[in-house]
Amino acid sequence: MHLDEEQLQRLLHGETLPRAERSSREHVAGCADCRRRLAEAEREESEMVALFRAMDSPPPPIRAEAVAARARMVAARAHRFAWLRRAASLLVAVGIAGAAYAMPGSPVRGWVDAIVRQIGGRSEPSAVAPVPSDSAAGVSGISVLPGQRLLVLFKTAQDGGQIHVWLTDGPEVQVQAPVGAATFASGADQLLIENRGFPATFEIRIPRDAPWIEIRVGGDPVFRKQGPRVTTTGSASASGGYLLRLTASGS
Repeated sequence: MHLDEEQLQRLLHGETLPRAERSSREHVAGCADCRRRLAEAEREESEMVALFRAMDSPPPPIRAEAVAARARMVAARAHRFAWLRRAASLLVAVGIAGAAYAMPGSPVRGWVDAIVRQIGGRSEPSAVAPVPSDSAAGVSGISVLPGQRLLVLFKTAQDGGQIHVWLTDGPEVQVQAPVGAATFASGADQLLIENRGFPATFEIRIPRDAPWIEIRVGGDPVFRKQGPRVTTTGSASASGGYLLRLTASGS
């Protein structure tokens, strides 16, 4: 009678009582099939431990795709042990997610960054909250945390439109505009302003301690804050801050 899977796992991890362990080892010594199964279990566990260590170390010199492929291979061989199936399934998910995270434009990057921010409190660019539309005041907009880099992109140039930029002590980039002038969307490192409505004045408040923020109209940069340094195509406004035009460069 062969050892069952639980007996093999207990023997592998030293969880068997001395008397039962002696009996199990005597059986393994005389049973080629159980000896082979025990050796496979030891090898698979070593591979799993190596994978966990690789994923828990500083950035290893391997690609995420390689980790995913290796995890799938171990998962395919882990059909016998319940705990190994669970661990292998986790590694497959992490490996595939890692490969997807590395792909340019992948939505996984945004999902992972959002989860990391919730767990570890990282300040990556993300939508904090839309500024609620105030029909009485006629204002709508959005607020975002800028993180290390943030691009504020106005999709279209508009004759008669302008942008008023202030530097503030707050933590968020805040954009406000008249209701109906634009719609807003926030990505991992970009704030998109779809300004196909009527020409309007947009008010943007930027944290003084933000590392890098750039405002573009179409593809043209009109304002950049890099550390304490500000460069802009606009001019100082009478009420403070900077006044930029929403027209295309050269207009």
